[in-house]
Amino acid sequence: MEAKKTNKSQFQDITSLIKIFLERKYFPIIFFIIALACLSNYLTLEIPKLTGWAIEEFVANTYSEDEVYSKYLRYGGGILILALTQYLLSSILSEKFAYDLRARIVQKISKQNFQYIQKQSSSKLLTHITSDVDAVKGLISQGLVIVFSAAILLTGSAYNLFNINAKLSFAVILVIPFLLGVFAVIFSRISKYFKQSQEVIDELNQVINETIVGAPLVRVLNSSRFEVRKFKSLAIRSKEIGLNIVLGFAALVPSITLVLNIAYLIIITYGGIRVIDSQMSFGDLTTFFGYIATFLFPILSIGFLGSIFTRAFESYKRIKEILDYESPQQNYSEKDIADGLLKVEGLSIAYDGKDALKDISFEVRPNTKTAIIGPTAAGKTQLLYAISNLTTPDKGLLTIDGIEVNKIRTEELYKHMAIVFQDSVIFNSSLRENITLGDSSISEETIDKALRTSQMYDFVDSLEEGLDTLISERGTSLSGGQKQRLTLARALVREPKLLLLDDFTARVDIGTEKKIFANLTENYPSITIISVTQKISSVKDYENIILLMEGEMIAQGTHDELLSGSLEYKQIFNSQRSFNE
Repeated sequence: MEAKKTNKSQFQDITSLIKIFLERKYFPIIFFIIALACLSNYLTLEIPKLTGWAIEEFVANTYSEDEVYSKYLRYGGGILILALTQYLLSSILSEKFAYDLRARIVQKISKQNFQYIQKQSSSKLLTHITSDVDAVKGLISQGLVIVFSAAILLTGSAYNLFNINAKLSFAVILVIPFLLGVFAVIFSRISKYFKQSQEVIDELNQVINETIVGAPLVRVLNSSRFEVRKFKSLAIRSKEIGLNIVLGFAALVPSITLVLNIAYLIIITYGGIRVIDSQMSFGDLTTFFGYIATFLFPILSIGFLGSIFTRAFESYKRIKEILDYESPQQNYSEKDIADGLLKVEGLSIAYDGKDALKDISFEVRPNTKTAIIGPTAAGKTQLLYAISNLTTPDKGLLTIDGIEVNKIRTEELYKHMAIVFQDSVIFNSSLRENITLGDSSISEETIDKALRTSQMYDFVDSLEEGLDTLISERGTSLSGGQKQRLTLARALVREPKLLLLDDFTARVDIGTEKKIFANLTENYPSITIISVTQKISSVKDYENIILLMEGEMIAQGTHDELLSGSLEYKQIFNSQRSFNE
């Protein structure tokens, strides 16, 4: 039963790939490739006849060197031109297909939620978009030509073989099951290694990415040997998998050669006797051998295509998992966000069976400031991610203006909500593009206001090219504090009603931090702020402060209320005050 399900699944995967390939937009180029394949293979089928004719002419002493060379040149030149044109069109088709497939993957990924992206990992998604697509592209660029050429050459050469000598032709036909058996045995053993190869590439991409991103830390801690060992271990695994594939092919070639040599021996022996007995001309025997090569070549080509197909099929199965994945369907509300009243009721989130948040309930009124404080691993960031609908809670209800957050359309939600993450994500582009993210509707006044509020205006103004200054990859040309303030400006240019701040001032000095919060109050008086922080000093004047510890809400209230009513809050405040003093 399990085998039937697997076969059905594999058939569906193959059908899915063929369905994409046979979309109407590819029809014109596929038609031209098939037409060229027909013409070039017709000329190929004429070459053995031409060789037999030349032999007969030589034996009969009517051989004309110029005539023979002229015919070979015409046929050979025609095959070469058609083959080159065919190769060019196949390359164009495969690149177009790869482009469209990558676009499908990226479009699908962009529609998934934050939890899905985290689960898949960036290195695995990168492998899907690059290596896996390239494997499928290789099948498209070679498979179409090989399959159609094989069909034409097999049919044409089989007809000519039987036309020359039916008995000898049966000897050729008998070789086919042996060849197919060899291919079946070899590929059944090495097919598993193609999947393992792609999985190792996933891990290699991850290690390389981590090593490059963490290069400063690796240097400072002098841990390059550890990183090299990790990479070397994966590289050795990749080499071993590659060697297993190579060894499989190494066994394939001599096995095929043995079978073919036995067939050739039978044909030479029987054919030679027929020539000696004058029952067959030397020219016909030569032509027959030419058609044997023409007949067996496509079989060998299809066999070797099996390796390309196996790798491409394993890669496409991985791609199909993304293309077929469907996020849970939501019935979106038709209501729009009006005031921005946020309510959290009985919110609980667990990861791998361990509670990250347990039964959290509170309310955030419009135009107020709420702080979420607590020690490390208290669940502060998880709560912020749930409010912003990046993660889905296991239990509880999250509403804005009475509408469940997960039932608000993404465009509507993030039109009124912005989040500044703790980790500053900076793109390798200009300051302007990092702030606007390509939104040309954002005015210069809005950008200036956001820059002044985030205390970035003077820095940008000091640059020779201002906002058009290019930032290096991952923002390495900026300090940690500058990157955090830049991400705040990016959020503010959207002029959100609800601003979520995830400890974004961790790398900003106290004086600059106070100025930023004062600017927020002055420049955006109607904004609602929810700020995750460990510093009580910066949020003492907030209307509501929520204390989280180990995923539980210990207390909430104003600063004065918590000082008098919460021992845990008082201890945190006193420890921070004594530290600052």
